[in-house]
Amino acid sequence: AGSVVFLLQWFFVGDNDHILKIVETARLIVCAGPGGVGKTTTSAALGLRAALAGRRVIVLTIDPARRLANSLGLDELTNEPQRIDLAERAPDVPVAEGGELWAMMLDQKQTLDDLVTRYAPDKGAVKRSHNNNIYKLLSSTLAGMQEYMALDKLHDLYTGGYYELVVLDTPPTKNALEFLETPGRARQFFDDRIIKWFLPNQKKGLLGRMINPAGSVVVALLSRIFGQAFVEDLIEFFDTLQFLQDALRTRGEMIDFILRDPATNFLVITSADARRIKEALFFHEKLGALNQKAGAFILNRVMPNFDLGDLAEVDQGALRAALEREGVAAEQSGAITAQLEDQYRHLAELATHNRAIIARFATEVGPGLLRTVPLFGEDVHDLDQLRRLGHFLTPSAPL
Repeated sequence: AGSVVFLLQWFFVGDNDHILKIVETARLIVCAGPGGVGKTTTSAALGLRAALAGRRVIVLTIDPARRLANSLGLDELTNEPQRIDLAERAPDVPVAEGGELWAMMLDQKQTLDDLVTRYAPDKGAVKRSHNNNIYKLLSSTLAGMQEYMALDKLHDLYTGGYYELVVLDTPPTKNALEFLETPGRARQFFDDRIIKWFLPNQKKGLLGRMINPAGSVVVALLSRIFGQAFVEDLIEFFDTLQFLQDALRTRGEMIDFILRDPATNFLVITSADARRIKEALFFHEKLGALNQKAGAFILNRVMPNFDLGDLAEVDQGALRAALEREGVAAEQSGAITAQLEDQYRHLAELATHNRAIIARFATEVGPGLLRTVPLFGEDVHDLDQLRRLGHFLTPSAPL
């Protein structure tokens, strides 16, 4: 590990304390960026670092993949917060007083079911909602429902008063942008007059709404196309939305405030790949359009600083002797040595390519906001490896 740190020291551009300050002071950290760049693992490492520093932290993933559980060394996570026993899983690691690490994975259907149960006027309304065919279908498949429910869960964790820091692991860039735009879309959705055609008139009941000319035309047309049973399910579904309308609108406005609060920080995570860098910059631009900004940029899986000049310093005789001690015949050691040299040249070329990409990326976002993490030789799947990753993210903090 020490040699890797030495090789990568020049990569650590900018203020070494910058991300550490975010971890120690933020109320919400949103980890976003392209898919397949280590967002979930980075989220878990940031959460662990904050917990070790004495904060009560929860890491919430809204990505349906099970990577967060794997990163923490767990079999699974559920829609309920689960505490990670740091004393049991990392007994030799000092934890500052009060530090706790929690984690959970969003289940959008369960979250919606819980929301309906909370705001329904009576148990009958809960039962009708859960049994409604359209509700059962759309609660899992409606475009944007995952983002709506993620906002609701984030609202509860943030405002609940127990957790000092929420670390949010988002899906890839497109879905993350939809998540950020959801509060505004929620207001548009619940203000849409078309939906109100299907809501019962609070003074005259359902019949009063149905004799509305616009509403009756729409209902009659849908009945002819889809059948009366479908229309009845549809009306009942929108009736469910009616008692959720004010709650979701109010919570959406609160989330809108939270996402723009100075204590909220966005970390854009990517890798030293031209296509993923382009996607990260696109997300950066979109954040600006939403009156937000990235607190830092993290480049994962950066190739260590291999250099072609190192080959000239290799003691060929010592290398062949080492191969022979491993049982390699003398006539084969030359071919193996050549293969090793070819592989090293390839790694050196990749390292040079990485350095060029990093240099260009730094000019785009500013070197003071850029942090790089080396390519690890193995997957991160326990707290010890997460702590090592956290050290690269906040190198000025004690290991």
